[in-house]
Amino acid sequence: MSRGFRPIERALPRWARAAVVVYLSVTVAVVVTVLLTRGLELDLDARFKEGLLLAMVVLTLPVSAAYFVIGTFSSGRPPSPGEIGLGRLSLIAVLYHLGFLLLAAVNAGVFRWIVLSARRHAPVPAAGIPDARPEYPRVQLRGVTPDARKLLWTVPLAVLLSLPQWMVAGFAWCGISGCSGGGFGVATGTEWLAVILSVVNGVILAIAVFAVRWLYPTRKRALVALAAGTLFGLLGAAVTHG
Repeated sequence: MSRGFRPIERALPRWARAAVVVYLSVTVAVVVTVLLTRGLELDLDARFKEGLLLAMVVLTLPVSAAYFVIGTFSSGRPPSPGEIGLGRLSLIAVLYHLGFLLLAAVNAGVFRWIVLSARRHAPVPAAGIPDARPEYPRVQLRGVTPDARKLLWTVPLAVLLSLPQWMVAGFAWCGISGCSGGGFGVATGTEWLAVILSVVNGVILAIAVFAVRWLYPTRKRALVALAAGTLFGLLGAAVTHG
């Protein structure tokens, strides 16, 4: 790097570091609780155990979608609701559950890469140096910066990461036959999972919009990100509730 230029940022901003710590802490707590619940065979309600397992899967989406399907259907038949998350733990089962921690680490790594890539600027001459150019700072047009072009890849990436949740939410609303009532009929009881997945997708898009420093002041960008995430979550709920 040439002398007199600002270094490229390599550290996550405070809000992103806090998000990673909270995310990993909650995921570890859920996985450990699932292992203890199964290993000690605690006499807990079956729905509570199923909820823990679903929380573990939802927290590690989207990479956990295929991992969960392969793990639960490797026996050749889908488990019944009462069988999910029950039974004595084997070594393979322990490794399978610990695999969700690895998936969480992958998610955290991808999140870090996205945030750093979205916030990275080209080297800018520091103030007071003869090389400094009059067009800096980069803020232009009522707070909109040239970094706005990065939204052209962060937003589509957020939509792509939301596709597995959309697929699962489509089944969770009314069952495999949809809400029309045809085929196997309408299945209820898992609508809450579809709502959670819709919220997750909204959060993903909100992060994609907020992480890019395309608009100042920051509070204005936060409001835009919140609005975009809310609308995207509602759109996903409407599309999957077909």
